[in-house]
Amino acid sequence: MNKKKYTIAQILPALNTGGVERGVIEISRALVKNNFRSIVISSGGYMVSQVIRNGGVHHKLNIHTKNPFKWPKIRNQLKIILENENVDLIHFCSRTPAWIGMPLGNVLDIPIITSVHMRFRKTNIFKKYYNSILTKGNCIIAISKHIEVCVKNYFPNVSDKIKIIHRGVDLDLFNPSQINPARIIAQSKLLNLKDNLPVIIMAARPAMWKGYVVLIKALSKIKHDFQCILIGAGDGSQKFQNILIKKIVESKLETKIKLVKSTRDIQAAMILGDLIVMPSLTPEPFGRIILEAQALGKIPIAFDHGGASETIIDGKTGFLAEPIKTESLSEKISYVLSLNTTKREKIGQFAKKFVTKNYSHDKMCDLTLSLYKQIIAEYKINS
Repeated sequence: MNKKKYTIAQILPALNTGGVERGVIEISRALVKNNFRSIVISSGGYMVSQVIRNGGVHHKLNIHTKNPFKWPKIRNQLKIILENENVDLIHFCSRTPAWIGMPLGNVLDIPIITSVHMRFRKTNIFKKYYNSILTKGNCIIAISKHIEVCVKNYFPNVSDKIKIIHRGVDLDLFNPSQINPARIIAQSKLLNLKDNLPVIIMAARPAMWKGYVVLIKALSKIKHDFQCILIGAGDGSQKFQNILIKKIVESKLETKIKLVKSTRDIQAAMILGDLIVMPSLTPEPFGRIILEAQALGKIPIAFDHGGASETIIDGKTGFLAEPIKTESLSEKISYVLSLNTTKREKIGQFAKKFVTKNYSHDKMCDLTLSLYKQIIAEYKINS
């Protein structure tokens, strides 16, 4: 792909579960595959082994600390790593590491890319200043059109720096034919699913803004039989779970809704679902779960805002409900549950084609690596 063996450093707080972390792993693997050198710098985490297994190099550094008094020492340690690895470009994937390392671009005379994975909200001047660090590099990757608009509204003077590169889904990982039946059986037992009842799955962090309560209210209005599994809700605090349990009991849905912990085999769990819901109350920056559902041939339902508006073609690859409207969400779920098997499969097949064409992991990686090369070349010319 390239004649020179460029060395790229991706820097993020930690390598545990999450969309940012998965993206770093995917880009690292693509870098190695395309004859780049991949350096990942973080405070560690269980996904470090994936970086190393895929041929990348990981350096552990307390790059996650928000204590500014510790930043000068960490910055010096980071400088040594970048110099020793002869890095050609730095990619900051989060604000705190960017605050620590941004000055090193000028010190080492190398370009910097940042990526924005969250919405910039109109808050106080201090928060705006904290967010502004992600606009200081040579280029800004926005993970969706929604995020691009957020950045432009908040920092209009950096519009020409923004490049949209949608997150992608690994079509090998989320391929129904690649999921062993034994994995599916194991997940079915783990989730304790009932036979011959439609399965609704919500997989999200245990945070109220993810829309747990509005989903419970919507489900209380549905006349069809169903079972709903809230994957990830079981990871929440006891207070969080008690709130949901109370709402479930009040709605008389004790036999239909179940809270479970997150799973390491989300592919096998999701393939057991008839529909996947993402009822986030505030707009998701992207919402990769929507793409993963479509890649598996499942029907996603989400509110019509944020990234979901870009990744669902309403009525063709999934369904969009009116934002934060319980009645609308209930109607969409009821409609999908009323569809016959042939209609559901038709939507699922169209969704798989849509994801393959527009939101594949390979496309995301190719666009990112091309951008790396472009920024390095432009930086050298301008220097």
